[in-house]
Amino acid sequence: MSIYFRNQLRGCNVVLATLQAFSEDICRKCIGLSGARTKVIKGLKKLRMDLDESSIPEDDKKEIRVHIDSYGKIANTIEVEEECECQKTTNNCKIGPGCLALGALEIMNEITQPAFKAEEKEVIKVAKLLCEKCGAEEEVPVVH
Repeated sequence: MSIYFRNQLRGCNVVLATLQAFSEDICRKCIGLSGARTKVIKGLKKLRMDLDESSIPEDDKKEIRVHIDSYGKIANTIEVEEECECQKTTNNCKIGPGCLALGALEIMNEITQPAFKAEEKEVIKVAKLLCEKCGAEEEVPVVH
C-alpha cells in the first residue's frame, strides 16, 4: 500500500518542478497554470486524507506525511499572477495548440498509474470501437 503513496509523490515531484519552471516564465499569467496548481494542492490534501485512513505502518505514514507537507508548501509558493486568463484566447501564447500547465497534470497520471491501467484503457477503447462497428447495443465488458 505504501507503494501507491510513493508513486503519487513521485508524480507530484515531477509536476511541481514543471509548474515552478512555467511560473517563472511562459505561463505566469495563464489560467491553466493557476488551475493546475489548484488541482495539485487539492490532490495533495486528498492524498493526506487517504494516507490517514490507510492501514500502512505508522512509521511509513510519518515519512510520507513529511513529503506531502513539503510538496504542499512548494505548491503554495508557485507564483501565479493575480488576474489570470487563458493566454491562447488572448493570442499571447506562443507554444502551440496544447497547454503546458495542464499537460503537466497528464504527465503525473502517466507516472502514478501502473502500466497495465494504460493498457486496459487501450483495450477498452478498441472494444468500444469494435462494438460501434458491429452495432452492439450492450456495454463494453470490463477488462480484468
